[in-house]
Amino acid sequence: MQELTRTQKLESLGVLAGGIAHDFNNILTAIIGNISLARLQLQDSDKVMARLTQTENAAARAKDLTQQLLTFARGGEPVKQIVRLESLLRETAVFACHGSTVRCAFKVADDLWPVHADEGQLFQVINNLVLNAVHAMPGGGVVTVGAENDDSKREGKRSVKICVADCGDGIPQAHFQRIFDPYFTTKKQGSGLGLATSFSIVKKHDGLITFESSPGAGTTFYVYLPALEEECVKQRDAEPDVVPGCGRILVMDDEEVVRDIAQAMLEQLGYAVDCAKDGAEAVALYMERTAAGVPYDAVVFDLTIPGGMGGQEAIGVLLKIDPAVRAIVSSGFSNDPVMANYRQHGFSAVLKKPYRLQEMSTMLQQCLAGTAPSATPTG
Repeated sequence: MQELTRTQKLESLGVLAGGIAHDFNNILTAIIGNISLARLQLQDSDKVMARLTQTENAAARAKDLTQQLLTFARGGEPVKQIVRLESLLRETAVFACHGSTVRCAFKVADDLWPVHADEGQLFQVINNLVLNAVHAMPGGGVVTVGAENDDSKREGKRSVKICVADCGDGIPQAHFQRIFDPYFTTKKQGSGLGLATSFSIVKKHDGLITFESSPGAGTTFYVYLPALEEECVKQRDAEPDVVPGCGRILVMDDEEVVRDIAQAMLEQLGYAVDCAKDGAEAVALYMERTAAGVPYDAVVFDLTIPGGMGGQEAIGVLLKIDPAVRAIVSSGFSNDPVMANYRQHGFSAVLKKPYRLQEMSTMLQQCLAGTAPSATPTG
């Protein structure tokens, strides 16, 4: 029996690895292909801009896939905030249906309770469920997205109930037990990772995800998320602008390519920048600048440095030198508890990798103004 279980696990890992390789190779084809074409089209700015846009879009797909893999494999520690579900549901569903023959219908209550959640991870859940519905209706149709307050109080807590329904052929009952397995799919367009990721995210939020399906009658997924007791709703921010700044910033990262792009972004914004490859060098530079009377206005620290002092240890040292230090923690390991509970570890803000110029600009403006959004311990 143990040998059979081990074999099944190895087979699942093989399917998972194959699916990852397939997805990333497609993304890399788009990135490498567009870059190679852009080099040959340098005299035509419109064509170059189009190639760069497609490259950025492909890189965003890689970011999403990486985040889904991290969430599935390691739990993806949520960075929670108060989320307004009405806007998130509508914007995500419309985005997921874009370019398809499927249209959205909404049944969202006006008085939805707020939830405490990782907005980016909830986007993944809704996006995955709506895409699943789109793939279930290759000939077109309607996906219905609904949400309402649920007073049934799962485990003594009130919830918000979200539903995503399609009018496709339904899921065969024989597949019910495997529907949340990674890379298991019956759809030609599906990767099979979306539902597994959604399951992990909802579980991490102390929620529940279930479904109902009948042959020829479509499928409906239900997501239950704990609601906040306080009647407060966070207003969703508009697309952040690139805001010029001034001051001196210290960037610490062990990867030269990351240091280079971070420095280029910050200098484009108007900041003076110094770089360090590890925490020890960063601390030395901070002390040197402080002693010279030209201190740093903020520091951006990588969380993990293999074989060296990382951001968590470095900020502990800097806080003893300067309790007022403004520090931003940046990492590709969004599942790390420090990213979710950064204030408890002495940081003023968090910046997830990969990031765009707009995100770097917004986070620095908020950090320097002391208005960076707070994260709450996730338990």
